[in-house]
Amino acid sequence: MITMWFSIALSFILSVSLIPVVIKICAHYKLYDPVNARKIHSGNIPRLGGVGIIIAFFVSAVIYSLVLKSIPIMQILPLLIAGLLIFGFGFIDDLFDMPAILKFFVQLTASCIVVFSGFRFQQIFKWVLPLWVSIPLSVGWMIGIINAYNLIDGLDGLCGGLSFLTILALGIIFYTIADPSAALCFIMAAAILGFLIYNWPPAKIFMGDNGSQFMGFMIAAVPLYYSTDNFEYNKFLIMLVLVAVPMMDTIAAIWRRLRDRRPIMSPDRAHLHHKLLNLGYTKKQAMYMLLLIQFMLCVAVYLAMYLSRSKGAILLLVVYTFMTFFFSVIHFTNRAVLTMKRRRKLGLEPEEPEDDDPENPDN
Repeated sequence: MITMWFSIALSFILSVSLIPVVIKICAHYKLYDPVNARKIHSGNIPRLGGVGIIIAFFVSAVIYSLVLKSIPIMQILPLLIAGLLIFGFGFIDDLFDMPAILKFFVQLTASCIVVFSGFRFQQIFKWVLPLWVSIPLSVGWMIGIINAYNLIDGLDGLCGGLSFLTILALGIIFYTIADPSAALCFIMAAAILGFLIYNWPPAKIFMGDNGSQFMGFMIAAVPLYYSTDNFEYNKFLIMLVLVAVPMMDTIAAIWRRLRDRRPIMSPDRAHLHHKLLNLGYTKKQAMYMLLLIQFMLCVAVYLAMYLSRSKGAILLLVVYTFMTFFFSVIHFTNRAVLTMKRRRKLGLEPEEPEDDDPENPDN
């Protein structure tokens, strides 16, 4: 217990200490996040915050495993190797904007390292998955979630906040069922928390692709380690609920781009947070709303763990249905607002009348 808390504290301290150094290095070499159709920020914001997060995590995790001998290094070695691959290529991508096909190949390689090391979805409810289903499902899951967290990184504090809450929830679940993976989750959460101090609106630094892809990788990979039978029964549904916000946003983005015959990885301003901004929410309000929803998803998952398998599954299905409804409402409301704006621009709809006396609306 003491060794775990030491590693968690070390991870947070390293992250808090390293991020200012990364900010100075980025400013010196002008390594700023570019403004494009997907981004809503302006000005020069450093983009390599993930470097501080990942160094803090790796140092603390290795110390926890090797020096303190709390987790066998061979148990987490595939995770560390694949994670370094995701981070390394993400870092190169942040500097040189690598082709999407190469990014996909690296993600596929990292996912295969984890899955072929024996870490995969093994069952869905009572159905024990044969290898020909389990392996492609697990690989596809990892690639999808890596990109989902990369795409959701569009508001100050959003990707970091979602990742922190999700990783923390997984850590609490694993700790409850005495799974050693809990320590890795808490160490990761501490590193993200240190970064959020500088990423909270108005952000002084962004995590970049190296950080957002690594967040997605960790969230996708850690639960693939085999755990208790009770957790395995609902694991797939639990993870669908925990990553519902970025996953549904990514599914909508892929459908939107296929429909418009655009490259899947092309940027646009139609993500969930963009839609909330179109509906009149401020950046902070949109971020707080999505983080509040994520918090409720985490609470629902935790409650489901204390119910019987069937009741837990029902609760998770209800929550996932709610998220589908929420996304649908936001989508169609945003479409109606954009249609109204276009019609007003074309003169097909009258402009909203302005009150001569705002203090007396009946005048």
